[in-house]
Amino acid sequence: MARNPLKDTLAVVGVGSTAYGRDLKRSELSLGLDAALRAIDDAGIDRQEIDGICGTGMTPVAVGGAGFLTLQGALGIEKATWVKNGWLGSCFVYAAEAVFSGLCDTALVVQAYTRNLTMSRSAANDPFRMRAAELDAQAQSAFGVSDFARRWAHSGEPYAAWMGRYMHDYGATKTVFGRIAVNNRSHAVNNPSAAMRTPITLDDYAESRMIWEPMQLLDMDLPVDCGEALLITTAERARDLPRKPVYIHAMSLGGSRVGEFYENTLSWNENSSWKSLEGLWERSELRVEDMDLFFPYDGYTINAVALTEAAGFCKPGEASDLFESSWDTDRNILRLQGRTYVSTNGGNLSHGRAGGFNYYTEAVRQLRGTEGERQVPGVKNALLCAGSSFFHDPAAVVLRAE
Repeated sequence: MARNPLKDTLAVVGVGSTAYGRDLKRSELSLGLDAALRAIDDAGIDRQEIDGICGTGMTPVAVGGAGFLTLQGALGIEKATWVKNGWLGSCFVYAAEAVFSGLCDTALVVQAYTRNLTMSRSAANDPFRMRAAELDAQAQSAFGVSDFARRWAHSGEPYAAWMGRYMHDYGATKTVFGRIAVNNRSHAVNNPSAAMRTPITLDDYAESRMIWEPMQLLDMDLPVDCGEALLITTAERARDLPRKPVYIHAMSLGGSRVGEFYENTLSWNENSSWKSLEGLWERSELRVEDMDLFFPYDGYTINAVALTEAAGFCKPGEASDLFESSWDTDRNILRLQGRTYVSTNGGNLSHGRAGGFNYYTEAVRQLRGTEGERQVPGVKNALLCAGSSFFHDPAAVVLRAE
């Protein structure tokens, strides 16, 4: 087994989430502050104990850390010894690394998102969002960000191509993707903070609007306005705090030689998600069969299928059979290998697009055992995979309860 000196030495001690909505009329900074204050209150610490800040959103956070200076000032935090930008899966891993290495003692990780102009026709025509985008562009220009970087848009065509290739190579039908969409919506129905709570069936999935063949509307995550935050500190410090600690057991941040060049992507089981999961299992005595909860990245349903196989729940190309044998027909949810619950908050597809950061806050709450009627009984271990499955910064993290 590879070295893992970090094992169980760190803990998540506070989580905070804002409302999720399609039209909250709030800035990213407002959402980030809201989530941060909730996490600080949840942890029961003084904000002056926070000396590290990491995250995405809170415009202009993508510009040299300026967003963090704004957040730090708004929170009244007098001193930070470590700040860093991150995206998708990387934020959590970066913050844990910083606490473990001693660059800071308590790290606040914040992600805030708004439904920007590129995400839907209604967003593109919303005066509030148009003005926010204009102010964002002005701020980024002041920090020297290129016009290309400001206008870069990440769309789903490469993922649609992977869906088609997967179906061709493995003889799969779209039912394998549909089960992910229905599972996530079924969990979202019971999640009061989810943006989409209307139940759907496999027939509803099949009838949803085609976007890029073979990708349909219900294969895509749901753009929303939201904020999420959590606090990471040492396990020793966590034992003195009021909340039940949730320990970071192992983690990995994967990559392959492809980078962002989608057209040069490697074969199905050689992309970055497989590297990330390999690195994780090399550093843990736990195995996939020990996982009570699984949160595969679901920016698109194909991501969740890829990560299910990369994690080792089944072999490459076998997700269709696994999902069929794991399907709970009474509740329209997955129980992988009869045990593991998948995306209990509804994921990006139905809870709302939070870059996968809502996996962390949901996993912590479930591992604490605080979720009432929607609590999964007896959970001890959770596997989280946040970040694009094929191309960039997929994090693999195992969290565990005491």
